[in-house]
Amino acid sequence: METVEHFHLSRKAKEAVKVGLAFSIVTAISLQWSWMNPYWAGLALGQVALFPAGQSLHNGALRMAGVIPAVFVSLIIYTLAPQERWLFITLVSGWMMFTTYMMIREEKLSYLWNVAGFAALAILASTPESSAGIFYVATGRALDTTMAIIVYTLVTLFIWPDTNIATLKQVTINLLSTQVKIFGLMGSQKDSMEVKKSIKETVGHEAQLLAALKQSFYAKGSETYEVQEAAEFWKEIYALSLQLSQSFNRLNNSLLGLKNIDLHKIVPRLNEYRQEIIGRFELAEDILQKGAREFKIEPVVLDVDEAYLKSLPPFDQLAFASSQKELEKVEQLNRQILECANNIMDDSVIKKMTEPKRQMSIYERLTPDIDHLKSVLFIGSFTFVCFCLWIFFDPPGHMIWMQLPPTIAMLVAATPQMKTNKMVVPCFFIYSFFLLVNLVVMPQLSGMAELAPLLFICMFCVFYFFTGVHKVLGVVGVTTKLMVHNGQTYDFAGSANMIILSVSSYALLYAFSNILGSPQPQRAVLGLIRRYFRSAEFLVSEIQNNRKKGVLRKFKIAFYRHELRTLPLKIKAWSKAINYKDYPESSVDMVEDLLVHIYSISNSTQELLTSSRLQQTELMSQETIEELAQWKKGIEGGFKSYSQDPGSLSSWQIEDALKKYTTAMETLINEHWDHIKLLDITTQEKENLFRLLGSYQGLSYSLISYATVAEQINWQRWAEARFA
Repeated sequence: METVEHFHLSRKAKEAVKVGLAFSIVTAISLQWSWMNPYWAGLALGQVALFPAGQSLHNGALRMAGVIPAVFVSLIIYTLAPQERWLFITLVSGWMMFTTYMMIREEKLSYLWNVAGFAALAILASTPESSAGIFYVATGRALDTTMAIIVYTLVTLFIWPDTNIATLKQVTINLLSTQVKIFGLMGSQKDSMEVKKSIKETVGHEAQLLAALKQSFYAKGSETYEVQEAAEFWKEIYALSLQLSQSFNRLNNSLLGLKNIDLHKIVPRLNEYRQEIIGRFELAEDILQKGAREFKIEPVVLDVDEAYLKSLPPFDQLAFASSQKELEKVEQLNRQILECANNIMDDSVIKKMTEPKRQMSIYERLTPDIDHLKSVLFIGSFTFVCFCLWIFFDPPGHMIWMQLPPTIAMLVAATPQMKTNKMVVPCFFIYSFFLLVNLVVMPQLSGMAELAPLLFICMFCVFYFFTGVHKVLGVVGVTTKLMVHNGQTYDFAGSANMIILSVSSYALLYAFSNILGSPQPQRAVLGLIRRYFRSAEFLVSEIQNNRKKGVLRKFKIAFYRHELRTLPLKIKAWSKAINYKDYPESSVDMVEDLLVHIYSISNSTQELLTSSRLQQTELMSQETIEELAQWKKGIEGGFKSYSQDPGSLSSWQIEDALKKYTTAMETLINEHWDHIKLLDITTQEKENLFRLLGSYQGLSYSLISYATVAEQINWQRWAEARFA
């Protein structure tokens, strides 16, 4: 009895139970109402169940909404090309390209466009004998899909409903704890390797937590009632945390220039400031754990010892001016995060702070994503080839070649890391097993009371025991091999042909996946890293470039900024698919560490681009401009080397160059200080100058950190083709 009382199903088991139950219900309803092909409903349910996140009424509505354009587009295609096969497949391929692009591009509407694509294929891959038959097929598919989505949505909502509020809170608490640690380490006066390494690792962890917070809100359950009530505050706390991360990056760059100065002498109340910031972080964590409360925030004023500050060398004075501004910025963001955390937990707060939207330029809006375009080309050409195979060769499976393979291809286009070559052998055994169930077990059943448990067990086993591509195979196997319908018949030849179709489809998909790039993950990662550094090289080359910015040049700048922003996530996705057993000299931790430094390079490059546009020209002597140009040229050279070979430079080479440039700049600033004091300039312009110098220094340190890891990886071995 004690064992029974403490027994709890795992989340994985609960999800499997819900899918199995929903599958049995939709099949029973379809059979009871004598719909055209009841297995259509099961297939639709299996496809939407492969997306495990965000099960809510909102996302259920999105899926149902996807059926509407699928029906209309299918009827339009039949109307425009009833007897024109090439026009027919051109229109079908065009629709698949459009829905796949929208599915990848619009994360929030991904469900809608996925359903719009595969539901249209299901309608178009039928053989109606008349115009009325076309309409019946379209409405039948729409009814099956809609009913499956409604049942699945209701089951997931009312049986073990899964809210994401706990995950959101925990990720946010972990993020706040990490930012406390970063802040504490940055305030340390110790210039040891341990501190530098700890800052590097903690900043990397912060980047991962920021990505996790965004995913937890935008992709997993953000539409559940409890989360949606405070949706604007969750958006705000993410935006503020991101700004704080950027401010930490700038602060660290500034403090690097003050490593030999005692900050406590310049700011006597520095410890009070630090304790106040840390206390606010801890209070925000406590509020998220235990609930809202009333509190009073005491402002922190950084009193500066002006006499001591003026006694410092000019370079150090500039460094402190930049540091002071960032310390004040950290205090402001820290206060806003605390207030936002309290608003999240306070149900009485009605007014919600809307996240300010950044206005995108026309060039940013029209900038293409190369990988999205590859995915669109892949799905369009693959759909066309499948149609041609059916027309000219009529292989086993016949017209289903135009439905099943492109449906799976949509998943491959969205997740190119999916290894379809690994699906061929499992496909044969999984489908053969369900074929045996269809031919041996199902003929012994006499009613729905016996059929429903069988359907439940089959789908439960698929979702409980299978993962990844095997789960996809299991869903297709259960829905297409059991082939439940009212006029139940058992045809071994037809079912065997479907197995041949499936095995051939996955082999063809693997061959076609080369359109997306190398299907080997280690080579894909290598190619993406090279693309990343080519983008960084171009963007750095545009700094202080006085050439007139034409339309084409503006598009190139927008394109490479998009690449720099999106490629780290793509590298991370592909790196997870690498089989590290084939590369014993490269560990998972090593590659994750490399990714942390790539994120750091992105942030530092973005800071350099921003600071280079700030007003500081009056402070610039010709020697300073020339020295910065040499520094920039050195960074460009490093990026160019990495774009050809990601491990070409050693960390000591970059570190020696950094010391040379830093020493030269410090000497120049100190020499020209008398001239700078005579200028009628503002404190802001002084801050801007050191922010620019700090951004160069910060980017150089990021490159050193990257090189430290990159030089340990055997990149040449990664570039070798492997046949596996």
